Amino acid sequence: MAFTTASNIPWTRVKALSFDIFGTLVDWEGGIDDSMRATALGPYLPKDRKQRMLDIERHDTAIQRDNQTMLQCDIIAEGLRRYAAELKVVENGHLTQDQVEEACKQYGGRIGSYPAFPDSVDAINRLRKHYKLIPLTNVDNQSFDDTLSGPLAGCRKSFSAVYTAEDIGSYKPSQKNFDYLLDHLKSDFGVEKGDLVHVAQSLFHDHGPATKNQLMSVWVDRGGDMGGEVEGAQEKFGFQMRVQTLGELAEIVDAAFG
Repeated sequence: MAFTTASNIPWTRVKALSFDIFGTLVDWEGGIDDSMRATALGPYLPKDRKQRMLDIERHDTAIQRDNQTMLQCDIIAEGLRRYAAELKVVENGHLTQDQVEEACKQYGGRIGSYPAFPDSVDAINRLRKHYKLIPLTNVDNQSFDDTLSGPLAGCRKSFSAVYTAEDIGSYKPSQKNFDYLLDHLKSDFGVEKGDLVHVAQSLFHDHGPATKNQLMSVWVDRGGDMGGEVEGAQEKFGFQMRVQTLGELAEIVDAAFG
């Protein structure tokens, strides 16, 4: 897929960037996979990483859709519980139900330890020189605070506000999350929709609704398996630019400001 050009976004006129965090700044897939394989379920998971990612995403997405106020740490724990049932680890005598429950509890509590991508902290601190930076994240408050105290500790002072799924009461791609973002940007900072760029990895959770809301957006294509089919992505999801790292975006913005 060809890269789109920086000229599609008027960087010197933009006032704020909203961010997906887990998948964009933090390695969501790597964190999930490492945490999942570290549990007692690890030996009984499929050997193919892509299959593991797509399987667990299928469970998590269904749970989010049906349980909009459940905390993300509990959603992924339930996702692993359903995955264990699908793999029949208890039925086949590999684990007891108590062992599965302990694995799910352990797994659900590790979101705050998922590693940041190497470019994330430096890029955020460069971008803060030009814009208000606002995470719009699908995780719960405690997990995000743990992340800001750990892998993204260098970013805490760079964020002007944080809008979480727990505070909003729903999960992206719900329209409610983007209504909350736009309403609060205007009331809290005086930023209008046309002065905002949404920056995210997930095509499904972020770029679909961003396009629906006529927002400018940048796809940070981290090359993972989750978040939507990449074939024909620009035509389907309508983002203005594709980059492969947040550092690349920071370089484009710095160049725009001369």
